[in-house]
Amino acid sequence: MVPTMKIVSVNVGLPRTVQWKGKAVSTGIFKAPLSGRIHLRSLNFDGDRQADLSVHGGPDKAAYVYASEYYAYWRRELPDMVLPWGIFGENLTTEGLNEDALQIGDRFRIGSAEVMVTQPRLPCFKLGLRFGRDDMLKRFLASGRLGFYFRVVAEGEIAAGDEVLLIERAKDSLAVSEITRLYARDKDDLEGLQRMVHVAALPDDWRDFFKEQIQRAGAHVRQPTAQRPAWTDFRPFILRAKLRESEDVSSFHLVPEDGQPLPPYLPGQFLTVRLAVPGAERPVVRSYSLSDTAQSDHYRLTIRRIGSRTGEPQVKAGLASTHFHDRLAVGDRIEAKAPAGAFTIDVRQQDQPVVLIGGGIGITPLLGMLIGIAAAQAPREAWLLYGVRDDRDHIMRTQLETIARTHANVRLRVFYSRPARAMDGPDIQVGHIDLDAMKRLLPSNAYDFYVCGPPAMMESVTRDLQAWGVPTDRVHTEAFGPATVKQAVRGPTAQPDCGFDVTFERSGVTAQWSRCESPLLELAEEHSVAIDFGCRAGSCGTCVTRLLSGSVRYLHQPNAPLEAGEILPCIAVPVEPLSLDA
Repeated sequence: MVPTMKIVSVNVGLPRTVQWKGKAVSTGIFKAPLSGRIHLRSLNFDGDRQADLSVHGGPDKAAYVYASEYYAYWRRELPDMVLPWGIFGENLTTEGLNEDALQIGDRFRIGSAEVMVTQPRLPCFKLGLRFGRDDMLKRFLASGRLGFYFRVVAEGEIAAGDEVLLIERAKDSLAVSEITRLYARDKDDLEGLQRMVHVAALPDDWRDFFKEQIQRAGAHVRQPTAQRPAWTDFRPFILRAKLRESEDVSSFHLVPEDGQPLPPYLPGQFLTVRLAVPGAERPVVRSYSLSDTAQSDHYRLTIRRIGSRTGEPQVKAGLASTHFHDRLAVGDRIEAKAPAGAFTIDVRQQDQPVVLIGGGIGITPLLGMLIGIAAAQAPREAWLLYGVRDDRDHIMRTQLETIARTHANVRLRVFYSRPARAMDGPDIQVGHIDLDAMKRLLPSNAYDFYVCGPPAMMESVTRDLQAWGVPTDRVHTEAFGPATVKQAVRGPTAQPDCGFDVTFERSGVTAQWSRCESPLLELAEEHSVAIDFGCRAGSCGTCVTRLLSGSVRYLHQPNAPLEAGEILPCIAVPVEPLSLDA
């Protein structure tokens, strides 16, 4: 017999301002039961409202639902607390509904309203505020008793005692609890992630998040060796050659000081270097893409000189690149870590065609990929689409044209966005790399796409590929500025100020942060450093960690309140070497 599903309590509340950890916080989490019929509208109940619409509310979170059965658990866990209906901030306290049985997209009629299940609840720090307990967030997340949200399909009135009637069971869907599992525990379950993104009723923000997880999980499966460096710490190198490629780009050949052969690396990986820069208080650490295929005697870095911007001190802009270009001389000593990075390609593949799309100095990792494909002598179809302003920024031109001329499987097209003079080659195009250009050149979208360039170019190209229907797991990206496709943080189009060492003191782990788009929480996870988390968006405060030394910036403004010396690793990235209490 199907158990009865019904509404136990309808709870509403308007935002109020309260003090929490010495700060005034506006919150709508204080809900109280109401009797009688209450109108449910597209965004909330009458008499109810969310305080912070940047992380709460919206059509997919119109009504928060929590099972009355969970209250028995919490009364055992919190025996000294009175727990009235609505204390978890829920609008609907229910009987007979839970996240394991419900599927995303299930439709119900309650009173005269029609609703649809959308997603689980990920609480913010205000749950701890409501209970007056710092540990409440962690306990709530650990319990697995999270509740879920309804979207309003048809507005209507609801009252306590109303039955919850199933109208339509979602087809080809998954349980609400599957979102929580894939989000919090099984982030590398590629099959589960792929099933999830195809659930029609899944909200777009969750779909985008899981697509990013698919890219990470897929890269991990394809390149398990990318995270195992050939040596640890820094190794001494000598600058053997310094070759000018354009007005502000030069290549630097580094040879090992001990003369020993260099181990191979994967095309597309980067090298992290440490420099003794005059005037700098401490060694300067930066990461630069290797612009050649693996050689046994040297590494090649191709670096654009970044000048200071108006009002910005030299230590903040172009410090390392200026040192390479203006001060570093043949015979000088440089220290480097082993090649690393997951933005790589398997050059041994012969059947999967590939399109490499680079903008400006972002071509450097793609050069290694293209040279590797050519050296493999395989019939694999490979395109290089390269965007620059004009012929003065067109680096490695002779090498690129030679590869295209001598390998029938390689096709080269260079786009000048602002040509200074008439085009002088059959492979030169005028304009930008966009969807029309790709459709004009490529016979179909059945390629693996590798994209690296300035943020604006990255965003437009990946958006065009999505519009063209290219599957997410066939689009591989790497940004070289402090902005990426997934983060809406804007900054100069320079190579990354990355490569900082991060020490997790309690875990005894020191790891290198070298992906500019990746928050510290991801670095901790990669190295098995346990940091509790909830929202991964800077709202819940679960991941708060004490900063022992160094400083960070945030990918976007945190919503959770912080004490002095605390950071949120889920949205924080270092601006210098760090030491964390984790």
